[in-house]
Amino acid sequence: MRQQRSAGTRRGVVAIVALALLAAALMGCGVGKDGDKEKVSKTAATYLKALAAVDTATACRQLTRRAQGAGCAPAMDERLSRLDSHALRRAADASMDIEIHGNAATAALAEPHGARLELARLGGEWRIDSGYSVPPAASAAIPATPVGRELSGRWRSSPVARRDSAPRT
Repeated sequence: MRQQRSAGTRRGVVAIVALALLAAALMGCGVGKDGDKEKVSKTAATYLKALAAVDTATACRQLTRRAQGAGCAPAMDERLSRLDSHALRRAADASMDIEIHGNAATAALAEPHGARLELARLGGEWRIDSGYSVPPAASAAIPATPVGRELSGRWRSSPVARRDSAPRT
């Protein structure tokens, strides 16, 4: 009888250990340091959620120094009323298509359609280096930061913008 109890106890301990190992294996992505894609996603989501919450200080901290320019928070404050906070939250919560190439990454957002963020690796962190590009109707929502001015300039000089602004005959 003692041997039966002992064998049953061993089987129980083995089963518990096996379940613990299985659970750890299934949660593999959640254990240890975040990978680059997770870091890029976190930076992009933090930025979008901060904009949605009108937290310009947090949004500016997600940008590289070049992207911040001088007076990042005041420049964002001027344009935040034009942003759709609900759309920003949805974009932050939705999955992103992330591509990493060395120290550069692109996070394609679920909305607005075609919007994406360009990020740069600084040490072990990822920061947004270039603001999002969006279709013309939403381009007014880009904050007046160096990133926003860069995108506005790119749009105005694009073949599509030139075609759309050409006089109609």
